Amino acid sequence: PSLHGAVIDPPMAAADIQLQDYNGQNFRLSSLRGQVVLLYFGYTNCPDECPLTMAHLKLAVDQLGTSAHDVHVIMVTTDPKRDSPQVLKSWLTKFDPGFIGLDGTPDQLAAVYRDYGVTVEDSGETHSFFIYVIDPAGNWRETFLPDSQPADIASDVRLLLSKR
Repeated sequence: PSLHGAVIDPPMAAADIQLQDYNGQNFRLSSLRGQVVLLYFGYTNCPDECPLTMAHLKLAVDQLGTSAHDVHVIMVTTDPKRDSPQVLKSWLTKFDPGFIGLDGTPDQLAAVYRDYGVTVEDSGETHSFFIYVIDPAGNWRETFLPDSQPADIASDVRLLLSKR
């Protein structure tokens, strides 16, 4: 079976992310090797695409059943001035308590945006909007648009988990 998203061929090693989660703990993307990561860049005050994306990711994860424990949904804030750790946690856990929100210093965030080709303008309100899919080996395999079907995302996650 083939992947449904925009496939990265050949897959690229995903740049490691070193930020803080919404509980103030240091986070490294590389610590999630062996699992699938669905990575998104957004902000909590977004009126449309960000909540739609989180809702779609929640639906996708819900379709995975017991495999859901091998998947991590991560949102890196594009609006660190307003997205305090408490705000990130409150907003993301409304979608799913397992979703992870990340924040950092302006320099740390700029490095992550650069590594993933994310453009952030207008105090975070204008940003790239792809969902980045990172496989269990730590490779960037594909991207999805925010309005992608949750069933397609879940299908691809299952496929990537089956190949580990």
